[in-house]
Amino acid sequence: MNSIMLYIGAIIVGLALGLQSPMNSALGKIALPKNSAVLNNLVGLIILVLISISDGSIKQFASLFKAPTYLLFGGVLGSIIVLGSIILIPKLGAATFASIIVSAQMIAAVLIDNFGLFGVEKTPINWFKVIGVVLLIIGVRLIKA
Repeated sequence: MNSIMLYIGAIIVGLALGLQSPMNSALGKIALPKNSAVLNNLVGLIILVLISISDGSIKQFASLFKAPTYLLFGGVLGSIIVLGSIILIPKLGAATFASIIVSAQMIAAVLIDNFGLFGVEKTPINWFKVIGVVLLIIGVRLIKA
């Protein structure tokens, strides 16, 4: 896959994330936030199971049980993300919420790259990355203004 398609894929995922959180928040106003989060994850589970069955990858599911236990924490983090967005967007607004989580994600990503965590190739922190993160944090303040 060429790099242009990878960037387009990342943009699509970013747009989906930008839509998902406010949609979940709107659902949280109809039902309790926890119930909305459960429904969100249930729909996602059903879709992914259907995709896995249709492409045959479901046969490899048992191999996940060989993974280190700490990697299963990703599911817990996903639940925190969904529930957090449902609760926080009405209080912060979609743009402020998104700017804060993007900044936090970049800080985490820079640290993950720097230390080579989770099998990611080590990429040291440099001044450009530090300046980029600082500009993101400034951006949060500008968006909140």
